[in-house]
Amino acid sequence: MPYLKIHEIGEFAVCRDSDTSHFYVYTYDKETKKTFYRSLHTDDLEAAIAAVRSLVERCITGDPKHAIVQKPIRTVTELLDFIRPTVEKQASAEFAKIAIERMKRLMGDTMLQHMVTSSFDRFRDTALEEGIKLSTIDRTLTILRTGCAKAIDERRLPRHHAPTVPYYCTKNHSRAAPPKGRVMEVEEIAAMIDQAQFMHVLVALVWLINLACRIGALLDAVATQIDHRRGLIDLNPAGRVQTSKWRPTLPIPNTLLPWTLQLPPGHLIQWRGQAVGEIDTAFDAACRRAGLAPGGNTYSVRHAAGRYMRSKAVPDEQIALFLGHIQPPQSVATTIIYSPYSPLYLREAKAAVEAFVREIAGHCRKHDVLQPPWING
Repeated sequence: MPYLKIHEIGEFAVCRDSDTSHFYVYTYDKETKKTFYRSLHTDDLEAAIAAVRSLVERCITGDPKHAIVQKPIRTVTELLDFIRPTVEKQASAEFAKIAIERMKRLMGDTMLQHMVTSSFDRFRDTALEEGIKLSTIDRTLTILRTGCAKAIDERRLPRHHAPTVPYYCTKNHSRAAPPKGRVMEVEEIAAMIDQAQFMHVLVALVWLINLACRIGALLDAVATQIDHRRGLIDLNPAGRVQTSKWRPTLPIPNTLLPWTLQLPPGHLIQWRGQAVGEIDTAFDAACRRAGLAPGGNTYSVRHAAGRYMRSKAVPDEQIALFLGHIQPPQSVATTIIYSPYSPLYLREAKAAVEAFVREIAGHCRKHDVLQPPWING
């Protein structure tokens, strides 16, 4: 089939079939010493040139067959649709879904190659007006950075078309940020627990005061994560990749041990046999019924436990390990002390938490946080 060369772009050339008006791309692969003519699926010269220029911009070499049918990524929406399957497989999938929809709504039609700092400043300012925290905005834009890197790597986005996504939340911002929930006193926690009206809420609160974990880790946890033989609970479910918010393996406090017995299969926190998605609403309602000051949430319990451990002179490293602020050290010098299988593992932290829970129990008037109602005696 005879071809007429129309226009050269880099190592490619736009050709037209002399018998028809159909356009092809031509290239010679020096490595394989092969010549390729691939259909551009168009009879429009301008569209054909644009398609070949895209190949060059995306650094495509050799046979362009697959790259031709691959749609180049040009807009924010196209990039987010491209990265969505990747981020939805991660532990933070729920956040990613919300973040993607927010970016689509506020800047989805924007061409990536036209984005400058002011483009992101407008997104930031609008999100702040909607009540979104600066740290959340920064985390949201991380998805865009990840998408750009992956699209460049897979030759879907020319490197020079990828925007420079700014960081808005610096370390100084993080240090200055107020706690996610005000620190509650032991008496307040007890009063709030007494106002729990449903068993699954009471169970969740008992686990929270004993483990001081993030609420997401607790709601994800299932019974098989408990190792009764060694007295441990691994807060990271099997198959879940750890993130910067480390989910530690913790010794089970003696104050929690009765609540780990005679459990139904499945999630630790469940309602009518189903996993519970959130307890924030019930927590807020219990605080209101107890007449507590506003600002308390599940993080308040975590903060209170951390402060209590510090007041009991628990070593800083143990507190950080217990709360999942750092991952277990890998050095030989600390392996024995901080191995979950050592009797010394988080010993002071565990003892402090047990004292914390017993003090709460001493102020409870309705619920017994030391003995689950399903175990007699």
